[in-house]
Amino acid sequence: MRQLIHILTVFLLTTQCFFGQHTDNKKLYERLRKSIDNEWIKENPVFKTVKSSFFNKDNEDKYYVGLSQFSGLSIPFGWDNNLSFLYYLMTNYPNFSILTGQNADENFKGTKIYWETSINGLIWFNDRSYKATVDNWYLSTQTECPGTIIFPTLSFKKIIDIPNALTNNIQGLMVMPYTDKLSISASETSMFLDDGTEINGISFDIDNDEVFDIFTYQENIDETTFYIRLYINVNGEWKCKWISLDETCL
Repeated sequence: MRQLIHILTVFLLTTQCFFGQHTDNKKLYERLRKSIDNEWIKENPVFKTVKSSFFNKDNEDKYYVGLSQFSGLSIPFGWDNNLSFLYYLMTNYPNFSILTGQNADENFKGTKIYWETSINGLIWFNDRSYKATVDNWYLSTQTECPGTIIFPTLSFKKIIDIPNALTNNIQGLMVMPYTDKLSISASETSMFLDDGTEINGISFDIDNDEVFDIFTYQENIDETTFYIRLYINVNGEWKCKWISLDETCL
């Protein structure tokens, strides 16, 4: 009986910690989400249905897809403008540590999150795929470009040195979690909205079946600002999964 009581006590304590942790994570996510200006978010247009391929109702939430690029130090990262990456990571990897203020960054302060579990993603660029480990998620409170919205980034540990990293502006695709079963190819193509409007962008076939799985395109807002959307093909329907607003620092 004593052993049974001990087991029940451990179970209850574990359950309380589990639910308490997720409740705290949700509160943290909501606080961070509300700290970012979201008036820039636009309604996503609807594309015509196509042939289904890799993504379906069963696996669409298992993967997260976004665009990636490299910093001047050859560090791969992705913008998380609407905190959709953070939501995915908090949901699937709820154990993490948080640094705030100068502990997060001596100059720009803010909030920095490190996961206690090693999380790997796939970074694809220049027709090659690399396994990359998440380093941190970071939202600063200051910027070197006044007047622009401060957006968070998801950074990975360095995987390769990029020649002329400061100027070459290499961009690619980011898929989480990591899998070596994808065969990615990209091509410039056009998709059509339900109203017949033609949209030019880049499509990705990630399972080598000659059916596009991902489509991304850029919409110019003005001379210094553009909007980027990324859709995935889920059972033939295009769903917007990642968005970004890019403002040129003048």
